[in-house]
Amino acid sequence: MTTLIPSKLLGVTTSIISPTSTPSPGSSSDSSPSSEVIKSLSPHDGAPLTGDSTLIPSKYIIDEKSPSSSSASSGQTSSFQTHPSQISPSAPPIHLTRAPPSTLLDAPARAAMSLPNGFTASAQARAVRGSSETRTPEYEIDEDGLGVPSSYSRGGEESTPLLSPTPTYSNNHNLKPSLSRTSSAGSTSSNRGVLRRIFIDRSTTPSQHLTRPTFPPPSLSTYSPLPPKPLTFLAKINLFINQSISIILSTYFLIFVVLWAFTAECCKALPKWVWPDRPRKFPWDDENYWKKEGKKVSKDPSDYARQVGMDIEHQTVETEDGYYLKMHRVIDPKAQPRSDGRGGFPVLILHGLFQSSGSFVTSEDRSLAFWLAKNGGYQVYLGNTRGVFDMGHRNFSRNDPRFWDWTIRELAMYDLPALVEHVCRETGYDKIAFIGHSQGNGLAFISLSLGMCPSLGKKLSVFIALAPAVYAGPLTHGFPFTALNKMEWSTWKRFFGVLDFIPLMRWAYDYAPARLFASLGYIMFAFLFGWTDANWLHRRKTKMFRFTPTPVSSASIFWWCGKGGFADRKCTLDDSLERWFDGRFPPLSIYHGGRDYLVLAEPLIERMEKKEKDLKVIKVTKLDKSEHCDFYWAAEAVEWAYLSFMDDIESTRPKYPDEEESPKDGTETNIDGIEDGSE
Repeated sequence: MTTLIPSKLLGVTTSIISPTSTPSPGSSSDSSPSSEVIKSLSPHDGAPLTGDSTLIPSKYIIDEKSPSSSSASSGQTSSFQTHPSQISPSAPPIHLTRAPPSTLLDAPARAAMSLPNGFTASAQARAVRGSSETRTPEYEIDEDGLGVPSSYSRGGEESTPLLSPTPTYSNNHNLKPSLSRTSSAGSTSSNRGVLRRIFIDRSTTPSQHLTRPTFPPPSLSTYSPLPPKPLTFLAKINLFINQSISIILSTYFLIFVVLWAFTAECCKALPKWVWPDRPRKFPWDDENYWKKEGKKVSKDPSDYARQVGMDIEHQTVETEDGYYLKMHRVIDPKAQPRSDGRGGFPVLILHGLFQSSGSFVTSEDRSLAFWLAKNGGYQVYLGNTRGVFDMGHRNFSRNDPRFWDWTIRELAMYDLPALVEHVCRETGYDKIAFIGHSQGNGLAFISLSLGMCPSLGKKLSVFIALAPAVYAGPLTHGFPFTALNKMEWSTWKRFFGVLDFIPLMRWAYDYAPARLFASLGYIMFAFLFGWTDANWLHRRKTKMFRFTPTPVSSASIFWWCGKGGFADRKCTLDDSLERWFDGRFPPLSIYHGGRDYLVLAEPLIERMEKKEKDLKVIKVTKLDKSEHCDFYWAAEAVEWAYLSFMDDIESTRPKYPDEEESPKDGTETNIDGIEDGSE
């Protein structure tokens, strides 16, 4: 099996060693078997945890005072060692601590190895997330020295195995594998029956969800690691030079795309100049009022809330890996508490790629966030992923490459669970409703998949997916995606750097006039993502692009568009697997547009019907006239989608104490928009 593991990772996953006993005075440290073993397993230069023992999580280190460590030998074993029961009593006692391999890799490389963020070493062993659940599988040592999963003896709730059976060893190691997984906390014949926690080494554990994860990464050879330590002075100079070059190249790329898009837009607009379309009028639209009272264009969502008689509270959420996220809570002064003292049922809304929570507050009184708070009586929370609204990190500055060292995997592993946990804690509810648009639901599908954070589904009463970003649409077959998906990571870094993607967009957002920025932004994104303003109220466009685009890491866009990424692979998850989810997945409601060419919902719906038998799909709604963002930006979004959203939430949420029991049957909406009672 070692032939399948990169040699660099072998040195990382081997371990850090410290002797547990002092050699006899007459022994030679250079020639004794003990010293040979220690020397062969010594960490090589560059292992980030070897220089500072305080960085090693305590659960990965054998306790000197533990009763189990008083036996002949005790220590952690790697996946390339024999089972503890096979260790000879005369073997030299050693302490072996595995250095988590993900601390050496940058975000794309960790994605290639299906590893979480390296900054939180203590969280890397967690295959199941949840405050009251077992974080990692546990094994008991039976009387024969064989590991038995503790769930068999205690009747654990986990129905999905997180570890495979016997690992496969290569012949050149002369190892005798046992019938169970090798325990991270070593054990011998003298400490049988002791409960041991398993450290899952994702690079060496032969299991479907570890060697073939539901979240499939591109090839590891595509990437190169970032330095795990703070940059030296020379490294900072090198970074400055490389970033300067990348800014120049990416600026030329952006100008080229904008000019191309502008030319295409002019060609499409020629007929409209000859035969202009009449602006659509709606009976509910007080155009004169909003042109006067809603003319203010701001970067602060609170300003738009005050225009409709509401307010927004700014909150900060910290992820497990140290990122600060901006959370906006909609405050309706007319909201009344329930009989138990709590507010209305909580709803969390998460934005798509290059967007933010501001996307849901720019449609005046028909904004999704305000409409749900007013008409549904819900506590509406608008989440943001890392880097948005100039949010920082516990230890890293925004100019540090490590701050931008993340892809959608980190958003799924850390950002979404942190946002959900925050809303549950703030509101006092055990479950909340979740609405995600594009990447906002794409990362939720990844987070809820096996091997990631499937237990998060227990905290969601319903999952409403708008334009589900799981399968790529036909737009990814055209320029510039066909050019970008041929770029290796080394080439990508030269063009787009290792910080945020195309910094010129951020500078233009900060300093360019709002109307000019909105016009150019619309032209560019209309060309890239196939948007049009056919269903919008044009007076809102400038407000919409006050929150689009937002900063995104270069590594994240590489995951979407680079070689081996989403645009190249056409699916965010491994479509060849028979199963992505289990029974913990929340009730699902899918909304997709008939004019959305960026993502496809039909393959996802087909898979749900044929393979994902544990899922409960309560509704599938196709809006024939809808484009990618029209679920909340269209002038008629209330009639098209909002009422149906409320139906999904009401049919799945727990009843309030003062409510009578009523059926929780959902509805199913066909493509003509006619709702029928679900069977």
